Amino acid sequence: MPATARDGVKLWYDVEPGPRPVLFLHGFASDSEQTWERTGWLRAVADRGHVVTDLRGHGHSERATTGYFPDDLARDVLAVLDAAEVPVVDVVTYSMGGVVGWALARLAPERVRALALGGIGGGPIERESMLRVQQALSGEDLGPCVEGMAGQRLSGRPPAPVLLAAGDEDEVAADARSCAATLNAPYVSLGRRNHFNAVSSRTFKTAALEFFDG
Repeated sequence: MPATARDGVKLWYDVEPGPRPVLFLHGFASDSEQTWERTGWLRAVADRGHVVTDLRGHGHSERATTGYFPDDLARDVLAVLDAAEVPVVDVVTYSMGGVVGWALARLAPERVRALALGGIGGGPIERESMLRVQQALSGEDLGPCVEGMAGQRLSGRPPAPVLLAAGDEDEVAADARSCAATLNAPYVSLGRRNHFNAVSSRTFKTAALEFFDG
């Protein structure tokens, strides 16, 4: 079903009601089906409820030419939460989705209980890395998103309780452990996984849900 962003862009989302819903935000050149459904995350939160959405320009959402800065994408997510009538969520993100989740918690702290960020460290999102991921995962031209997100990073103090997780062979999130230490946040190693397969880790699922319950 679609939600409508402030600029009229149609945003695909799906909601499953539950007692403590989890919002999922995917990374660049991916979508909710690939990142969250196929990897078992939605089954893992079946007793909690969930909200999933394809970020603008991705998956089933509209291909807009503007609106890809972190605060823009966070406002899109707020429109989704409003349309889904979900007032507050725990948030699981992967890769670029972490910057969006961080911006969401900063813009609307009353809507976010906690953040579990996978596949991201403290450095800026690199344009060259985005282009490699685009070629590997999509092949679709996501230039407007590259322009909006390249150079963006997790900035400032954590806007909500936060956990970081990354695979030991994830070059994109190579500094995740040191970033967590800087933020005084827990860090979870996902073993010998890389940026493309760490999201499915059972360790990530268990750690995130235990963190939310803690």
